[in-house]
Amino acid sequence: MIKKILFNATSAEKRAALLENDKVVELVVERPDYFRLVGNIYRGKVVSILPGLQAAFVDIGLDKAAFLHASDVDPSLLLEEDEMMDRFAGRGAKNAKSRKVPRIPIEKVLTKGQEILVQVAKEPIRTKGAKVSTQISLAGRFLVLVPDTDFIGVSKKTSDSARRSKLKKLISQIKPPGIGFIVRTNGLKVSETEFVSEIHILLDAWRKTQEEALSGSGTKLVHRELGITTRVIRDLFSEDVTEVYADQEEDYKEIKNYVKALSPEMVKCVFHYKDKTPLFDKFNIEKDLDRLLKRKVWLKSGGYVLIDRTEALVAIDVNTGRNVGKNRASLEETIFRTNLDAATEICRQLRLRDIGGLIVIDFIDMMDANNRHKIEAAMKKLLDADPSATDCTPLSKFCLMEITRKRVRPELQEFFTDSCISCGGLGWIFSPETVTARIGRDLRRAHNKPNTITVTIHPAVAAYLKDDSGPAGVTMKSMLEKEHKCRLNIVEDEEYDQDEFTFKEIAGGDVRDEG
Repeated sequence: MIKKILFNATSAEKRAALLENDKVVELVVERPDYFRLVGNIYRGKVVSILPGLQAAFVDIGLDKAAFLHASDVDPSLLLEEDEMMDRFAGRGAKNAKSRKVPRIPIEKVLTKGQEILVQVAKEPIRTKGAKVSTQISLAGRFLVLVPDTDFIGVSKKTSDSARRSKLKKLISQIKPPGIGFIVRTNGLKVSETEFVSEIHILLDAWRKTQEEALSGSGTKLVHRELGITTRVIRDLFSEDVTEVYADQEEDYKEIKNYVKALSPEMVKCVFHYKDKTPLFDKFNIEKDLDRLLKRKVWLKSGGYVLIDRTEALVAIDVNTGRNVGKNRASLEETIFRTNLDAATEICRQLRLRDIGGLIVIDFIDMMDANNRHKIEAAMKKLLDADPSATDCTPLSKFCLMEITRKRVRPELQEFFTDSCISCGGLGWIFSPETVTARIGRDLRRAHNKPNTITVTIHPAVAAYLKDDSGPAGVTMKSMLEKEHKCRLNIVEDEEYDQDEFTFKEIAGGDVRDEG
């Protein structure tokens, strides 16, 4: 399988896409006013304890208190300063406690007002605050550092027991005492030199985190997870990736320096994209992303799947569509081929849309038991290739399959859209942030732009473009003008839909998509 990673950056947003055999399977987006929280470490304060739920709420400086369940509480991390420094130096290694879930009531471990170190395990989603854990870890490209334990683990992606034993022995020889490590999937085939290099990087990051945690008082961020560029390279870049493209020089240099520090021989795969054609257009994936929020997804066979979200689950329905077969005798084969085609596309859509939680798939009924087993085997193989933790049930007698997929952040649909005030949230429109990003991409596509361009937009989008309340006090309008070397004359029109805009001086401005 040929894999490529593309990085596209504008003043409105940064996007990273993972391609497998030239089809996009994962998309990561980051904006100036929104950064992902998963992996961040905070010094928080316990604000309430709920013995009945065996949980606590922790103030970490966000709008809503974070949720901490008893199963995510590790008493060994609730340390005084002297003990913490001893642990890091290795003097407490022999007495390092296991990271197993403690059988102690949460009210016996935590007290209201207590300051503790927590790490975000799940992003705030809709009305829920972030989910946190005191079981801290720092992820690298090949290893995950686990403080206050001598545990050594190896990715479950390998079943080779001899390889697992060899890796555990190697890590035990090169790691300091009192600090545990887990070998990630990317680290299954790397050299000792690469492990040593990353261990030093992770130890330095953990030392800085502790120093920050021990300074001052009150809630504070003590360790920020990597930005989108380095984080994507850390998590997705492997020996299977043949090419990495970045269309901004700053991102290109950041990627190159990161790869050079850990795997110098892989630097040759990193390229600075300089063509005038936008990067995502060059690889023919922009149209695919425009269909990202569509309810109906067509299959190559002529069938289609419908994807609907409810409060409790995501329902996916498979239909034959235009694929009606040639005769009655071929009906079973037509249904089987449509289901098989749907299985591949559904697993791709789960990754691409970042769908998590409970998913129920309604496959077309099949009479042949052998065909049913083939669909189950195909789904299991496809889900095993998903980086997120997944599990699935066999097909029921009604050809239903239940899937659970670990959810750590909002789905892309929630990220890209606002609930429509007219329909009470039953439909979706592009958010002002997304419309602004689309305006920026159209400006980049335009050649021989005049000095002044008039853009007609909905008032909500205009307000976002003119908003100067951000950290730097710079409006998105100014950032777009600087990036595209032109002046934007904004005309507000309440008759426009929020996701509609037009340019007066250049063609192709009306991008309202009804398809």
